[in-house]
Amino acid sequence: MTDSHDPESDVASVKDVEIKTEADDNLDFEDNCWTSAITRLQNSVNGFYEQHNVKVAAGVKGLLFLLYLAYFGYCMYHKFGDEGSIRLLVGTVFAVLYLLNGTIKRFCKLPSLERCTSVWGGSKKALSVRRWIRRSLYLLVSGAVALYIGLDVVRYNPQNIQSLLGVGVFVVFGFVFSTSPARVNWHPVFWGIAVQFVFALLILRTSWGYGVFEWIGERVEEFIDHADAGAQFVFGKSFEEHRIAFAVMPGVLFFNAMINVLYHIGVLQLVMEKLGSVLSFCLDCGPIESVVSSANIFIGLTEVPLLVRPYLKHLTESELHAIMTCGFASVSGGILGSYIALGAPANHLLSAAVMSAPASLAITKIMCPETKKSYFRDGVKMDLGLEQHRNVLSALSAGAVESVKIIANIIASMIAFVAVLEFADQTLEWFGIQAGVHGLTFGLVCSYAFYPITYMMGLASQDCGKMGELLGMKIFGASAISFAELGTLRGNRVQLLDYVGTHNDTWHWQGGDVILEATNQTLLGGVLEERTEVIATYALCGFSAVTSIGITLGTLVPMAPERKQDIIRLVIRALIAGNLASFMTGSIAGLMYTGQNQQ
Repeated sequence: MTDSHDPESDVASVKDVEIKTEADDNLDFEDNCWTSAITRLQNSVNGFYEQHNVKVAAGVKGLLFLLYLAYFGYCMYHKFGDEGSIRLLVGTVFAVLYLLNGTIKRFCKLPSLERCTSVWGGSKKALSVRRWIRRSLYLLVSGAVALYIGLDVVRYNPQNIQSLLGVGVFVVFGFVFSTSPARVNWHPVFWGIAVQFVFALLILRTSWGYGVFEWIGERVEEFIDHADAGAQFVFGKSFEEHRIAFAVMPGVLFFNAMINVLYHIGVLQLVMEKLGSVLSFCLDCGPIESVVSSANIFIGLTEVPLLVRPYLKHLTESELHAIMTCGFASVSGGILGSYIALGAPANHLLSAAVMSAPASLAITKIMCPETKKSYFRDGVKMDLGLEQHRNVLSALSAGAVESVKIIANIIASMIAFVAVLEFADQTLEWFGIQAGVHGLTFGLVCSYAFYPITYMMGLASQDCGKMGELLGMKIFGASAISFAELGTLRGNRVQLLDYVGTHNDTWHWQGGDVILEATNQTLLGGVLEERTEVIATYALCGFSAVTSIGITLGTLVPMAPERKQDIIRLVIRALIAGNLASFMTGSIAGLMYTGQNQQ
């Protein structure tokens, strides 16, 4: 074969390319005649903005603020007095406080206990004055609490004194099994219980306090209900037929995503900082413990240690124990949303989440008191910060994606535990039948094992067994299981009240179930007293389950491998302390419960 390639054709093609290139250059030149003006204008605008960006941003913000003030003023004039106007007013006040946070910090800084006490100096006379002030406050608060209990609780709700037994026994139990009983600092213990008492007094004994928490709870429920729109769009109109997976879990996803947004814009950091300052001031605890306990109200067991990750290797054993105890005794915002969706009362859940902070600090200082000088007592500056996002949409997306892990853990835990529970029931029932005992189940064993604890929290004797089952589900399984069962029992009570009010007919117990004779319905699991439901909401609110030990070890050990042995040695003690904190919160709720505001 001969080569047919023609060199002249190559030369021609090169010329064609050159011609096209010149044409393209002419085309670009023509475009530049138009774009150059735009480029000069763009550069001028960019230069002006770079030179005056602060003033421009301030002007835009000021204009937006004036427009909002005009809108706010018109709304207050047009429709002041209803719930919507009050919500707008409260939201505006908090928004203004948030925007003015830097100014408020400079002029209204809350002093820590160390700064307050440093005014008195370190002389013997100053120490003596401080000691007498403390003792006077102890006597004053103790006398006020005792007087209130004597004149109100004993007089109008004498059955509530039963819960006072639980508070005392749980404190004594922690002291007996303390790592160093002689070194217990009773100051944080006393004030931790006192702060719990104040919260319980506000929500359970005052109409305005209960109204505030009820209003907040209703707003949270209303907010979570917006997740139904997304669930219906993805799963269809029948999504509620699959209650846990398709009705409850979207609420967890939505709530957790918004928690991430609030963290991104700095709202959660501000709240954690203020709560941490209050707890540090009242309980005389270090910055690590106060920040962790307040952060646990909003973010979860695995995320909170990230706040103090650089400091883990410097923590004392007491501070390390406090981090784990606070995690076990509290719940995150996303999980709180799932409990609400499962039927738990939102107002009491919110109160329990806040009360868990001082409760966990009080118990941890009994179970593992401080025996060494803290590295952080000298005012070490803490840098609070998790992962930062580029903008709000990025934070929203990341929060939604992160919640998939939470949802998967909840669903997997519920499926596994319910299956294991069924296996345990069948196995125990088989062994019981061999011995001639019928009806032996895991729940029955837990009802007897936890009967003393439930009784000391102030429950009526007929509810102690069922409450013991709920505690067993929480401790050996997951709190979501126990709250799902509690939501069912709460719904049964509401249905029974509606039945009695509508039909005015008879009903009876059949085993552990309630039979509605007029409608021939069966309320599986029966019903609980409303007081029991409230106490259970406080006592079950926490991550203090056996399965959480693995989560805690898997979180803390990689962050601080040099503290591995200390973490392993303290984790079971911290789990017990977390449960004691939840039980104490339930006891105080039982002490202050009246039922007048809970209808």
